[in-house]
Amino acid sequence: MTERTWLSKGDFIDLYHKIRLKGYFNLLSHFSFSGQARVRAKWNHVEGESDFWSIAEVRQRWNEKCTGHPDLGYEAYLCAKYFDNLSGLSLLSVGCGSGSREQRFAGHKAFSRVVGIDVAENQVNEARKKARDLNNVSYLTGDFRTALFDKGSFDVILFNSSLHHFKAIDQLLEKRVKPLLKEGGFLVIFEYVGPDRLQWTSEQLRFANKLLASIPSDYRRRWGTRIVKKRIYRPGWLRMHLIDPSEAVDSASILPAIHKHFKIIEERKAGSDILHILLKDIAHHFTSDDPESQRILQRLFDEEDRYMAETGRSDYIFGLYQTQPV
Repeated sequence: MTERTWLSKGDFIDLYHKIRLKGYFNLLSHFSFSGQARVRAKWNHVEGESDFWSIAEVRQRWNEKCTGHPDLGYEAYLCAKYFDNLSGLSLLSVGCGSGSREQRFAGHKAFSRVVGIDVAENQVNEARKKARDLNNVSYLTGDFRTALFDKGSFDVILFNSSLHHFKAIDQLLEKRVKPLLKEGGFLVIFEYVGPDRLQWTSEQLRFANKLLASIPSDYRRRWGTRIVKKRIYRPGWLRMHLIDPSEAVDSASILPAIHKHFKIIEERKAGSDILHILLKDIAHHFTSDDPESQRILQRLFDEEDRYMAETGRSDYIFGLYQTQPV
């Protein structure tokens, strides 16, 4: 049974931290009674300075776990292994953000049409700027669930950290994703598939807090402040809903639903069960070549690998799946 916290001490600590960084009225200006508006506001103002994925070594670690090589992204890996002898392929990227992944696929000879869609207009505009010299890429602002695409329009549908923002995953895959794929089409994911609403397990929290306490205090100062991060708390369910009602709304259903509707071609554990909660708000300390920060980071990687080996868990999954004949 999923452990759940409705309101935590960490919610108040994070609120205080954000007020110190941005100011009360700035935060209030982004609030709306509309859930969809809160989602757009959240993703129109992405701030990655201290998100754990801003660390180059974390991205290389993902590459290593997904493709077997730290310098090989999954886009190039998939193209070389599965799509290299094909041509005229079409790809839809759901939750495209600022567009870097779509452009990597579009640069491969196999793809003649790549479409990205996202609810965040600012991110889509940024993607269009980056892709202005690519004739086979286009971007749409809108909701994937209601966008007008013809049945069987795509050979590949990609969700990169976006599928966990949809509710009713089983129905979405059956009624929306599969009909848009051609016969034998592929689903690609790099996804958070952990507990709904980021309700991390007690085991995760114990392990992460033990590691946090082992990091020197100078490397635990939160982004933009002198406040030391002393403890990791499970985010409150109410806070998650208020900030972004789409966040991990049905994430625990992702793998069971995919396995129900698609054939597994590849599926790999990418980890980050510990890193994404441990490094939140302190990741900026580990983005330089400072020998001490690199030493700490490698130790954290080793400890998370130990955690994964002992528990068999992985909150992040990379996978390639194929439609099955009806």
